[in-house]
Amino acid sequence: MKSGRFFIMRHGETVYNASARLQSNHIHTPLTRQGFEQALAMGKALREELGARPPVVLHISETGRALQTAAIIAEALELDWFEARRSNALKEIDMGSWCERRYADVEAEEGPVILADHLLRPAPDGEDYPAIASRLECWLEAIEYEGLTDGRDHIVVMHGISSRVLRGMMAGYPVHPDHGVPIAPSLVQGSVALIEGGRERVLFGAERGIEHA
Repeated sequence: MKSGRFFIMRHGETVYNASARLQSNHIHTPLTRQGFEQALAMGKALREELGARPPVVLHISETGRALQTAAIIAEALELDWFEARRSNALKEIDMGSWCERRYADVEAEEGPVILADHLLRPAPDGEDYPAIASRLECWLEAIEYEGLTDGRDHIVVMHGISSRVLRGMMAGYPVHPDHGVPIAPSLVQGSVALIEGGRERVLFGAERGIEHA
């Protein structure tokens, strides 16, 4: 079990979110005005919880939208963005050749892309959920090996689907019957999930106060 608290969130809304396109991990998809507001709100919530210049480790997915969101959060907390730990292991699910296309266009050719509880159907040439869990398990092992799980808090800025797998693994959610790995429930964009001692609660967002053991 990892020590310290983990504040896990996805990036703010992007132009691709707003236009219902599948995003890629390889191109920069900038935040919308709403995305900036979400990042500001998450930063404010963390500031109220942690105060200024907290002794935390900031982890960021190596994508433009996550880096941009984290810059706003770091400013709110008076942290040095340049000291953040950036990792491709925190990237979003790779949707293969469906990336950058409109959901509606892909669905017209391939059938439903969005499944129950806002999960994405893996693309035929993309990444599946066990592959996401495998790289996230490697990430957790790496930060433990490097001595970062020494009781310090962690702020993790990543993505919608990959964060649900990470939260599922860390908070002991049941293994999904179709996807073979633990997957946490969907949270509205702009939410902050707090995992401590193997338990999850929503620190900030529409579902604030819901807990899972």
